[in-house]
Amino acid sequence: MISIVIPTKNNGDILERCLDSIEGLDYPEDEMKTIIVDGHSTDGTVEIAERYGCRVVYEDRGTISYARDLGVRNAEGEFIAFTDADCVVDRNWLRNLIKHFDDEEIVSVGGPNITPEDDSKFVKCAGDVLSFLSKPGARYGLDASEVIEIFHNPTCNVMYRKKVLEEVGGFNHDLVTCDDEELDYRIRERGYRILYTPDAIVYHYRRPTWKKFMKQAYNYGIGRMQAIKLHRNMGRVFHFVPSAIISVIVALFALSFWEFSYFWGALSILVTGAIGIVVISLYLGSKTKMSNLFTYFELIAIWFWGFGFGMFRGMVK
Repeated sequence: MISIVIPTKNNGDILERCLDSIEGLDYPEDEMKTIIVDGHSTDGTVEIAERYGCRVVYEDRGTISYARDLGVRNAEGEFIAFTDADCVVDRNWLRNLIKHFDDEEIVSVGGPNITPEDDSKFVKCAGDVLSFLSKPGARYGLDASEVIEIFHNPTCNVMYRKKVLEEVGGFNHDLVTCDDEELDYRIRERGYRILYTPDAIVYHYRRPTWKKFMKQAYNYGIGRMQAIKLHRNMGRVFHFVPSAIISVIVALFALSFWEFSYFWGALSILVTGAIGIVVISLYLGSKTKMSNLFTYFELIAIWFWGFGFGMFRGMVK
């Protein structure tokens, strides 16, 4: 038995699309169960879930990590798959995840989360940016072409052995984000293995507005710093670059009140950074005949500043 856990709150506008794809899975119906963990939605989310025969449980803490843990506690069977309400799963999603669990050391398997072709131009640009930012080593936008051992799979597309989730104590409810990566860190610390497979596909409808994209960047910065405070090895050099550069710029501007020459130092860093973002935007824009060049520039800049300031907030949260 596989339990599919989906946290929701007021997702009535997108949940039906997700549940349609789950209903169309090439997997025996009597060997899977969908659990909706709802944060007391006020729209039609619960009614939609019940119409599709899902089990609905309610959470009262308002955090997605607690919702996932509540789903685990209410799950049946040996395996638990996670996805999100704004995702559409491929017909062979479960089959392509479960086939890798022959080895007992493998306790988690996930796959890519791909921007759908029918999503908006803005969201496709956001997906391109997140995929590019994954190249230094971040996991969220990874789209590798072969099965590999990996440090983390996002909870929009992953399956776990239930007994291991219980063994490590589940998700950390204090983290704003990165709770799924922090969970995977603790799992690997116990000697277990995590795999990525390219054929377990989920199509992910990402944040559709500038405001939501900015909030995502800020919250990711907060959660990353919180996780680093728990486990130093969860921090890599590229995580600290935005906040370090912001600190230098602010310091130079402050010093310019006493010695104006520092102003030019701060300005030179800003200009150099802008040129760097232009180069990345040109690289991404070359795939779309430069039609989205300014959108790429703004998205990268928003992620840089949002993530950087989020890291500062995470230091004290």
